[in-house]
Amino acid sequence: MDFFETQERYRRREMRGWLLLLLRTSIVAGVLWLGWLWGHAEQTSLQAEADLVIYENNLRITALSAEVQTLERLLAEAEAHRKTVELTQGSEAELQRIVTTQIARGVKPEQILQSVQRLGKPTNCREVDSQNIAVATPLYASPESKLSLFEGGLNLYIEGENGKKAARESSWFDPSMPIKVRQVFLNGQKISTGVLPLEAVIPAENWLLKMRFVKSDLRGYVRVIVYSCTLR
Repeated sequence: MDFFETQERYRRREMRGWLLLLLRTSIVAGVLWLGWLWGHAEQTSLQAEADLVIYENNLRITALSAEVQTLERLLAEAEAHRKTVELTQGSEAELQRIVTTQIARGVKPEQILQSVQRLGKPTNCREVDSQNIAVATPLYASPESKLSLFEGGLNLYIEGENGKKAARESSWFDPSMPIKVRQVFLNGQKISTGVLPLEAVIPAENWLLKMRFVKSDLRGYVRVIVYSCTLR
């Protein structure tokens, strides 16, 4: 065997070694790739199952939350009705309905009881103001038809009806017919209607304003007398 044959043999042997190494590397890489694909598929499947379970649980939680809210509302209404019955004890249905509504809105029964206990005729009334106010009619109105008291804390506006023989030359209101008094104050407004003399009350926590509307000596005017009163 000469030098060239020996060199060729070693070269072939080296080539077979490289081919075997390449084949083994390819097999290992293929196995790893197939394992990664299998693991990824398993992970995707498990993730999908977990997402489905979470979605179903969320649906159950939503349904249960709605049922809990419904039961809480029914319980609140039942409790309000029970407290209403205890408070009213034989009163008419309209009173029970009003008290039930207030309790359901969050008003405590103790507050309602205190309010009821404060009911009665006002006492210790003292006159704080007395003024004339013009009565507005469909044929007559002026800036004097509005009266502002307590630095704008209370505004009064009175409307009345013309007499049967009223004309633009004599458009005074008829004091024998009902008047409408609009009382605008800090917390809202109130409207009182009736014939003179007319009384209106604006309640506060421990006191109230009582207004008495009577005939005035001035034609077309009404005199309002304002009292500050305490409660029994």
